[in-house]
Amino acid sequence: MIASPNELSPTRLHLGVRHLAAGAALLALTGAAVLAGDVPPAHAARVNATCANTTADAATIQTAINSSAAGDEIVIKGPCLINATISLADDRTYRGDGAGTTLKQANGANLKAMLASAPWVANNTWVGSGVRVERLTLDGNSANNTGTSPLVLQTWDSRVYDIRVYNAPVDAILLTTVTANGTQITNTAVNNVLSDIYIEGAGGSGIHGHDPANLLTDTVIERSWIAGTGGSAVATDNAAGWQIRDLHLYEVTKNGIDANRCYNTGIHDNYIEDFGSQGTSGTTYYGIRCTVQDKAPSSISGNTINQFGTFPSTGTFVYIGLDGVNGGGTGFVSVTGNGVLGKGTTRETGLNYQKGSGTALTVASTGNVVTSVGTARTVGTGVTVSAGV
Repeated sequence: MIASPNELSPTRLHLGVRHLAAGAALLALTGAAVLAGDVPPAHAARVNATCANTTADAATIQTAINSSAAGDEIVIKGPCLINATISLADDRTYRGDGAGTTLKQANGANLKAMLASAPWVANNTWVGSGVRVERLTLDGNSANNTGTSPLVLQTWDSRVYDIRVYNAPVDAILLTTVTANGTQITNTAVNNVLSDIYIEGAGGSGIHGHDPANLLTDTVIERSWIAGTGGSAVATDNAAGWQIRDLHLYEVTKNGIDANRCYNTGIHDNYIEDFGSQGTSGTTYYGIRCTVQDKAPSSISGNTINQFGTFPSTGTFVYIGLDGVNGGGTGFVSVTGNGVLGKGTTRETGLNYQKGSGTALTVASTGNVVTSVGTARTVGTGVTVSAGV
């Protein structure tokens, strides 16, 4: 039986206590300074890393990071040629210097990651924190490399904003609870936000949450565009507490949004088109897919899922699917106000609600517009569908 993912584990509680204690100590220190009339200035430094578009660039950036202090902003001036993984220290901002800041993987480097949080690189089982990545363009150079995710984060309370990722050999952005050498972390990776991102071309998923131990929760992905993925546009092993919203996903080989362990999960106002282009016989492709945890409800609302391009001649297509309840209990999901436009084949189902191995599934399903599909809605045994209250 899978435990409810949002329950506070001892490690997660310890993480919160650690930061509360640090805050109390800082407050005591600054309070003493005020009483003494001696308040030290708190100014973060700006550290420049200027690339020459040579194989020395990764070392240049890493030297700038290593010379910085917590709170500093590392400004990367490109273009940069990257032949080694750059380790992102905690509590720093990594910012590009305008549109020219492109970091491109060197031919044949075959890195696991171009940029990665320091604990992941060092195989540390404790997550990093306070990493900010902004206004960078990352080019994985997939034509001349294999096995690379341009950005890898093993963090909590971190932000990725206004970046572009092109030509990723595997996942474009990887959020993970497993270190570079495959070691499982021992605390939680929570409260990360990814927004205003453009991803084009990935051998794997656009954004992938890799979490075999049920530790990667409470993530926000919003206001982004993902196109041309070899896997799903967004895929997560653990969607507990995640908010996935205002995305435009298109030219997707497999699923639009593939969310496992939905528990207090919100999937709202996304525009998904032309998913499942792989079209393999015997395979089901989903616009939005959730496997559901028991007890806490999740919500899927305001999404539009369409097929406009060339439709595969094989494969089965489900536009919104609740694909079973984990843990043997009862799952609860609201599916409201979504729009589906299919190609009018018998291989398409608009809404598909199944409890799988769970005890039961209750779905409030109302206000959805489903057109041009072979089957508008399928309801499996043990599933209760209502209009809500």
